[in-house]
Amino acid sequence: MKKKVFVVGGLILLAGAAGAGGWYYYKQNYGDSASASGEVAYVTKISTLLGEDSGVMNRFAGVVEPQETVKVNIESGRTVTEVKVKTGDEVKKGQLLFEYDLSSIQDSLKEAQLALDRLKNEALSLNEQITTLEKEKKKANKSSQLSYTIEIETNKMNLKKNEYDQVSKQAEIDKLQAATTNTEVRSEIDGVIQKIDTSKLGSDDGDTLDDSMSADYGSSDSSDNAFITILSTGAYRIKGQVNEQNRNTVVPGSAVIVRSRVDENQIWHGTMGAVDEQNSSNSSSSNSYLGMSSGDDTTSSSTYPFYVTLDSSEGLMLGQHVYIEMDEGQEEQKTGIWIGDYYIVDADTDSPYVWAVDSKGRLEKRSVILGQHDDNLSEYEIADGLTEDDSIAFPSDSLVEGMSTKDVSEMTDEELESVDMESNMDAGEYSDGDIMEPLDEDYSSADFESGVVDENMDATIDGKDSYDASEDITEDDSFDDSTEDFTEDTIEDPVMYGSDDTEAAG
Repeated sequence: MKKKVFVVGGLILLAGAAGAGGWYYYKQNYGDSASASGEVAYVTKISTLLGEDSGVMNRFAGVVEPQETVKVNIESGRTVTEVKVKTGDEVKKGQLLFEYDLSSIQDSLKEAQLALDRLKNEALSLNEQITTLEKEKKKANKSSQLSYTIEIETNKMNLKKNEYDQVSKQAEIDKLQAATTNTEVRSEIDGVIQKIDTSKLGSDDGDTLDDSMSADYGSSDSSDNAFITILSTGAYRIKGQVNEQNRNTVVPGSAVIVRSRVDENQIWHGTMGAVDEQNSSNSSSSNSYLGMSSGDDTTSSSTYPFYVTLDSSEGLMLGQHVYIEMDEGQEEQKTGIWIGDYYIVDADTDSPYVWAVDSKGRLEKRSVILGQHDDNLSEYEIADGLTEDDSIAFPSDSLVEGMSTKDVSEMTDEELESVDMESNMDAGEYSDGDIMEPLDEDYSSADFESGVVDENMDATIDGKDSYDASEDITEDDSFDDSTEDFTEDTIEDPVMYGSDDTEAAG
């Protein structure tokens, strides 16, 4: 009997020792479900986030052009005797551009004066005739009264026409007299001569001018009838283009930043103007400013210019190509730790937290104290809870405390391509919240909202491999039982069915 007791006691001790050993082994190796599954959370260091751009900015391509363009025409009936400038010359306000021929004006003035004198004499004659006819009418018999009346009224009508002609001729004389004292045409602005159209001078005068005068300086409109075109200097504006799809993104009066294409740190500030819908152009490419073109008529769309008024154009050059972006405070230098609000979980509660890396390199929920919020950049100031040496992960339903972590800065390009950073999963893994876009056509790959590509699905769609779903179904599987998990509460719970991802996709 004692021997049996001893044997039973020994077995109990052995079982206890084995159990303790097994528990210790399990805690060391499988104590954390995340560790047991081998899942890894991909994290980024705070200092790295602070050094990155706040996000991709929507930009327009633009070009520097003069704030003002002055077109000078030759007055009707006048002849240019000498042009004092040529294409490409810089001119100052008030500088002489060309002179009119004074001799032709003087001849025209003499002819106009003689014509006015003739009209005045004609008027005197008509008045005398009217007076004479009225006297004769009084002495004439009754049968002749009508003929006198008709003749008198005719002369009065001619007198009215004569008076109108005198007024017109006097205005012509006044204009010619003014022209005799104004034979010089001067520049209204400081600028550069863009174009001189020598065809407006006539063949005789045009042959005496330098050939360089007729060359265009920069772009010009072939339908322009101006004799001289001057582009202003000193004050510039930025011209951009939008198409039918994105013209509503231009908000007049909005603050913008104009950024150099050569030096990203060189910027100018300005104000967005309205889209000029009256001067649209039909282009085969809506991205002509970006150097893209297409000859397909189905891709053509109307483009519309818009202009940016600069606070200062110092340092800009005429014709320089720049970027235009909305001023959302991206140039302001903020102190402290600012991270995107999408990293904060439960930011609208009293217990906000982030997924951070603990001292053992494992993932943990770390409470943070939030400071100010930048509405323009969608960033929170972290008043307490994080330092620049900490690392955090993008929130996802797949994250659990205790997961192993890996810094994205230590990963190769190949590793980064195979990882969905937003869901913190490998490319072949999906959570219940992932949204698969329907395949309306024969695509070679299935793209998900989160950017993940399933290589197995690629193979199936491409016909390289076949998959029979029945192989995964056993006799013990029951579809009816699965319906027991659906209750009124669970169906109404949007989190269970990935509504967050759906809203993000929307």
